Amino acid sequence: MSSFRLIDNPDLEFLAIDSQVLEQLYWCGEQGWEPELLPWWRAFCRSSQSVLELGTNIGYFAVQGGRAAPGVRYVAVEPHPVSAQICRRHLTLNQVASVELLEAAAIADPAVSTVSLLVPEEQAATPTVAFLPVDTELPPEMARNVTSAHEVPAIDVRRLLDGVDLIKMDVEGQEHALLAAMRQHLRRRRPTLFVEVLPGTVKLRALLAGLCTEDGYRCYAVTPRRLVELLPEQLATVRLRDEFGGQDVILCAADAALP
Repeated sequence: MSSFRLIDNPDLEFLAIDSQVLEQLYWCGEQGWEPELLPWWRAFCRSSQSVLELGTNIGYFAVQGGRAAPGVRYVAVEPHPVSAQICRRHLTLNQVASVELLEAAAIADPAVSTVSLLVPEEQAATPTVAFLPVDTELPPEMARNVTSAHEVPAIDVRRLLDGVDLIKMDVEGQEHALLAAMRQHLRRRRPTLFVEVLPGTVKLRALLAGLCTEDGYRCYAVTPRRLVELLPEQLATVRLRDEFGGQDVILCAADAALP
């Protein structure tokens, strides 16, 4: 299987296969996939002790975080079997030994051991969108044309939190359910959170505002050079991609120093 190196960071190597993420990386290098988020992810990984990434996909951010902070404990969780296999290849290609990959779906139910992972037709090869059928906040267009389902192992997200001080979440509409399940841990430990916030995610936005007003967090929109604080009342309506270029926010303890 052929591979390529990033045009703007030739130390990193990835597989040349059918994937929206990898296609953008092939043509544009690090500027091709969430470039506004990448420098902050590397910086926060370097200042953390234990990282949890939920929804690692083909492992791009796991490679970047693992290379930036090789001495930090890093657990990456990916339920789609093909994406997880590709992630393993990327970790090996880039000599990242610190990342532990769990092939499972993080869920908010300790009694469930397997779940059905739904994949839209146009995402069938190595999906950037794969989601669970329950407790999901997704724009309707993303949930259409589902043609395949994978029965995958499930793990209660609360089992993954011990010692974790940095969490990245890109779980296609499951962010609210997982954060709600973590709420006691967040209130007590206040780990830094990187959270994808899609349009229409009403429950997620309300929960993030609550973390700021009730649990000692501050929320920031992300640009390549600076973090822009968002007030809790802005979270309900802010159009992140239009205003800041990406769909993620970073939540930090209010008294924490930013990298």
